Amino acid sequence: MTTTADSDADEARRFPYWRRNLRVLPVANALCGTGFTLGFPFLPLMVSGLGVSDGLETWLGNMMLVFYIVSCLSNPVWGGIADHYGRKPMILRAMLGMGGCLVLVPLASSPLWFAALFSLVGIFNGFIPAGMALLAANTPPYRIGTALSYAQTGGLVGQTLGPALGTVLVALVSRQQVLFWIGGALMLCGGMLVLLFVREVKQVAAGRWRPRWIGGLRDLLKVPLLVPLLLLTFLFSMMWNGNITIVSLLMMRLCAAQADTAGQQAVWVGAAALALPLSSVMVLPLWGRVIDRYGPARVMAFAGGAAVVTHLPLLVLDSPLELVLARAAFGFTAAAMQPAMVQLLRQHAPKGADARAISYATSFQFLAMGIAPFVAGLIGPAFGLRAYFLLPIIALMIGLAWWLRRTRT
Repeated sequence: MTTTADSDADEARRFPYWRRNLRVLPVANALCGTGFTLGFPFLPLMVSGLGVSDGLETWLGNMMLVFYIVSCLSNPVWGGIADHYGRKPMILRAMLGMGGCLVLVPLASSPLWFAALFSLVGIFNGFIPAGMALLAANTPPYRIGTALSYAQTGGLVGQTLGPALGTVLVALVSRQQVLFWIGGALMLCGGMLVLLFVREVKQVAAGRWRPRWIGGLRDLLKVPLLVPLLLLTFLFSMMWNGNITIVSLLMMRLCAAQADTAGQQAVWVGAAALALPLSSVMVLPLWGRVIDRYGPARVMAFAGGAAVVTHLPLLVLDSPLELVLARAAFGFTAAAMQPAMVQLLRQHAPKGADARAISYATSFQFLAMGIAPFVAGLIGPAFGLRAYFLLPIIALMIGLAWWLRRTRT
């Protein structure tokens, strides 16, 4: 008969570092999240300050598409390396690489150079998924939901502090691009924390690593439930991350309709960017316990439906405050989807390919982050930004119906 002491001893033997990692990684994610989002919501203002006035939506959409295509193409390569050489080097690659490249962005003297240097950051993008892959492989199974939620909470704390701190700093600096110097330094600090304190028990795939992109994806798509899961990952990312700059543009339009000053406009843009992570960080620890108790599949279905419902007001709202409240409602109800999806990917991925599955899902997320502003740049000038929001709402409804049908069969 297995006793509690035997169970604890077995847990300590198989997962000796999970408690330490769970203390360090949320802090490192918070630092990196703060650094990356410090200037991110103000990208429309930065590009406009470099001389782009006409067609700002299209210019910004093209720049974001290139950034995330670079991230999308590079991330599966990093995931394959993680499966063969360990997850910790990939966290360091993301945090230190992004931080080092981010400090170069303020050196841009034209919109084209700004876009080029910003895209360079995308090569190393993905510090939160890399950390979640390490936790998923080095945490007792019955605690994975809680661990992933705390790791994501750290990132969301950073995403909360970043726009808030950026809103304060943007009024004090002459060029908004200076925010990237501060952000890069914070990301480098987060990487040093991981370097010094995070440990892992390596679980590596058999054989030598070979760079595979299409072949590795083909292997994953043979698993039936991974296909709708990757689609939901893509669609949810359009709403969660891909809409950040689009919401900033919508907020700028709402403020212009109210004849707000430039200072008021910057405050409202920061408030909209702050509402989503602030509401999420308040409930994510609770969602982690819900996932551990009821399972990630049920929680993900609920969060996907909540994403649809909370995006419907964006089609009709007409004041900055209403937009802030809509983003907060989205964060409260849909925050559980990311940790639930990571746990489902680990459950259904082929043995030894969990980091690769998470990296492909991250690539789909990055692709969605680039496609969202690009599509908005096409639809916005012709039909208005509100018409764009209808597209991901309908697509996510279809994706959820497909996922529920697959899980029943």
